[in-house]
Amino acid sequence: MIYAIISDIHGNLESLLKVAEKIKSHKEIEKVICLGDIVGYGADPEKCIQITKEISDVILAGNHDFAACGMTNIEVFNPFAKQAVLWTREVLDYREINFLKNLPLKTSMENMDFVHSSLYRPEEWRYLLSASDTHIDFQIMEKDILFIGHSHTPLVFENKGGKVKTITKEEMNLQPEGKYIINPGSVGQPRDGDPRASFVIFDSKKNHLQRIRLEYDILEAQRKIREANLPEILAERLSYGM
Repeated sequence: MIYAIISDIHGNLESLLKVAEKIKSHKEIEKVICLGDIVGYGADPEKCIQITKEISDVILAGNHDFAACGMTNIEVFNPFAKQAVLWTREVLDYREINFLKNLPLKTSMENMDFVHSSLYRPEEWRYLLSASDTHIDFQIMEKDILFIGHSHTPLVFENKGGKVKTITKEEMNLQPEGKYIINPGSVGQPRDGDPRASFVIFDSKKNHLQRIRLEYDILEAQRKIREANLPEILAERLSYGM
């Protein structure tokens, strides 16, 4: 089966529209999995929820999704993220809040697990940023492949015989003797120095992984953030992918 895996949209409608268009044009894609954080930071949370529901077969909860409906502690958020959460709560109606509140933390398909942050205690929103961060997750993985979001950084952790290495290739074949933790990057707020939207397409039959990067109208996304009086840094960082 061929999957599109998207994550961390963060209210960025302009970016999501480009990704949705690309997915729809790729006729071979059979399932779309969203790893969470539809809202937060960006100025179009309602429309992003609507479009994500339209294109996705499975949607998981992210920390900003749960924060928007009061289900996670925002006191640990940085001031800019916290301000964006409070603004998002104001603009979403009860139906959207209820939708976010009922999103699952994880799911499984074939030989794959899917979660927003980590397989180990997903409700704690742990970051897997380096090979050393992945130790517990690799230890508890019952399947060979785990897709995660949360860090907004596209990369692959490969575990062969207990030795973990980080891979940043845009395209690769997963090896049958390995276990993998894969981050597709962020649709709406990349943080790897590349401002383009990021997601992956995975062919589970061929074990083939391809990362897709797409340009979008960053200036329009920035204009909306400023018009909503959200923190300036949330607009500015879109230009740099940081």
